[in-house]
Amino acid sequence: MTTIFSPITSISNSSVTIIRISGSSTQDILKQLGFKGKTIHQKASLQKIIDPENKEILDEALITFFATPNSFTGEDVAEISLHASSYIVKRLIKILSTFYDCRLAQAGEFSRTAFLNNKFDLTQAEAIVDLIKSETKLQHQQSIKQLSGNLGKIYDRWTLELIEISALIEAAIDFPDEDLPEDIINGVNKRVDSLKQEIEGHLDDNKVAQKIKEGINLAIIGAPNTGKSSLINFLAKSDVAIVSDIPGTTRDVVDVHLEISGMQVKISDTAGIRETKDKIEQLGIDRALLKSSEADLKIYLIDASNPIIHDDLVDKNTILIANKIDLLNNKTDSDVALAISLKDNYNTDKIFQILSNRILDLVPKENHSLITQERYRLALINAKENLNDFTLDKEIELAAEDLRQATIEIGKITGKIDVEKILDVIFSKFCIGK
Repeated sequence: MTTIFSPITSISNSSVTIIRISGSSTQDILKQLGFKGKTIHQKASLQKIIDPENKEILDEALITFFATPNSFTGEDVAEISLHASSYIVKRLIKILSTFYDCRLAQAGEFSRTAFLNNKFDLTQAEAIVDLIKSETKLQHQQSIKQLSGNLGKIYDRWTLELIEISALIEAAIDFPDEDLPEDIINGVNKRVDSLKQEIEGHLDDNKVAQKIKEGINLAIIGAPNTGKSSLINFLAKSDVAIVSDIPGTTRDVVDVHLEISGMQVKISDTAGIRETKDKIEQLGIDRALLKSSEADLKIYLIDASNPIIHDDLVDKNTILIANKIDLLNNKTDSDVALAISLKDNYNTDKIFQILSNRILDLVPKENHSLITQERYRLALINAKENLNDFTLDKEIELAAEDLRQATIEIGKITGKIDVEKILDVIFSKFCIGK
């Protein structure tokens, strides 16, 4: 079996680089590199790395060994911590490449090997990528939860349920002269209906997990000259948008990215919405309306001294803020809008508080395991459609095929299911045909 290796840390701007070796030849390779003594699982030892070509010391490195199957990949693994000299690293890579049946690992190959050795399922493998990319607390928490296997356990339970239901249907196929008892028919229908409800509830998640991973969109909309550009500059704490008293200054969408309450938020300053004959300004307004329709949250900014609101743009995801309250004598919040003055910095501290609360409302309060990948969602939608097609009123073989297809769709998520596995479980548990 091929042994693979690769640096698993950055070579530049660091003092140490780690090269991982995984495969059946790992221990033999270490010996050829001058490893002294016996390799012991989870033990690190300081060793001189010898260049086999000239027998000179290449480096003094810390080598940690992990014995199969209790390693990340499920194979013998060594991690060599070298001084991050480009010469040392490149030379060791060249040396490793000369060993028999040893090559540089491809992208993701260590994780792929671990998956093939049943160290984790595909949901956990994808959680590793999300964990590495996590930039906020919520992204980190979500990745850790998925990496622990919580999400995969849900799909494994549904897969087992489908296999057990399929076994009852297979019994009717294998013994066609006998009708299924009424209690079995009722039990199968009840279990299928219950599973459909669970999948539907799982799908009805408002794509929260994907929003945590990818971020949410917040659009600032309103009439011209209400202070939208001043507001995005305030939120970004930087002059990212041009501020002018001339209506129609903002012709295009200006985006900034912030972290609020552990969530990545893309805030878009949009063109002022009004009737216009200016074709360029109208394009900006059209883009503003599109941003408004796509946004997870909206701030509708109005001029407190001249409140103009397009009711069709206000919904449950809209935060109403009345700016320029300094132009009025009465500086009090209304029941529907927060009164602020960006000019005088009046009440502006409440903006982040309101945003934080509304963003946290998008995050489930309970410890749910949510759909984090669009491919999971598509597979579950397909599985639900297969279950919707299932009925014992049709030919039993067709009903069994509906269940089989639903099982395969859910199995695609974790990568754990195939037809032979279904048959193994059915025949071993129910002794059909023996």
